[in-house]
Amino acid sequence: MEKPYYVVDAFASEPFTGNPAAVVLDADGIDDGRMQAIAAEFNLSETTFVIPPTAPDQSMPALTAGQPDFAVRFRWFTPTTEVDMCGHATLGGMHALVESGRVVLPESEESITVGIETRSGPLLAFVERIPGSETDLMIWLDMIDPTLTPQPVDVSELASVLGIESASIANSEFPITKTQDRDVLVFVEDFEVLSGARPDFRLLEELLIRHRLRGLCLATIKTLTPSIHVQSRFFAPTCGVDEDPVTGSVHGPLAAYMVKHGVIEVHDGLAGMTCVQAKAGGRAGLLHALVQPKGGEIYSVRIGGRAVTTMRGTLVL
Repeated sequence: MEKPYYVVDAFASEPFTGNPAAVVLDADGIDDGRMQAIAAEFNLSETTFVIPPTAPDQSMPALTAGQPDFAVRFRWFTPTTEVDMCGHATLGGMHALVESGRVVLPESEESITVGIETRSGPLLAFVERIPGSETDLMIWLDMIDPTLTPQPVDVSELASVLGIESASIANSEFPITKTQDRDVLVFVEDFEVLSGARPDFRLLEELLIRHRLRGLCLATIKTLTPSIHVQSRFFAPTCGVDEDPVTGSVHGPLAAYMVKHGVIEVHDGLAGMTCVQAKAGGRAGLLHALVQPKGGEIYSVRIGGRAVTTMRGTLVL
């Protein structure tokens, strides 16, 4: 059995930036154990397996924008486990579908919609042309509405595990919060603290397991340039990923959090922001987020970015 694969740098406009994801196309017929082994073989933070939807001829009820132009199912695996949601690997999967010709944007259309079945529920993706370019595309993902809840944690212990001073955690201004994906959002006072954090990943893993969390997003609004509204890092040692270069899934809740706490203003019912995530001294990626308040503490979030292929080949199974 042979299956085509791509390696795609997501949230990137140049090769070897952003976050790499492997994408296995036409993955029906690969069992769960083999999917996990393939993800371990690629040894990237996530591998996307693209398979047919369970009900290709039916609408996806949770998608409110109507019937998509194309439907597909994604499964995501880290090197050690299957995960419910992965933003950068979704972007990578969409890019591979377009580049392989499985999803086609007609010349007469500015964008198309793709319905994606996932373990965490249906998603909607939009592929649109970037004005002024015949080849460059922007891929947008409608995220599942974020859920933000307070997360009690010992700030002194957390700071020690992250290798920073307790006073540098901005917990009074930006309370530590848990997302629907069991990630915790922690804001620090400035870029220097963010880039200088050196977590003890084994102790961080123990802390996350104790609180039943998946990962930790460390963020600041005091970035190096006003054009970047928030910069972050993401740690998920419980999933076999000590530090992820760019994490799409956490930016839905992170963007909603920014609007909730008044960091980004809403104009005509919509807030827009530019986000950067980067490993200290390493790879970085650029994301765009659109947030629409829906009343109370309910928000709709769309994240977007570009992607580039760095490898393609054939898996021999």
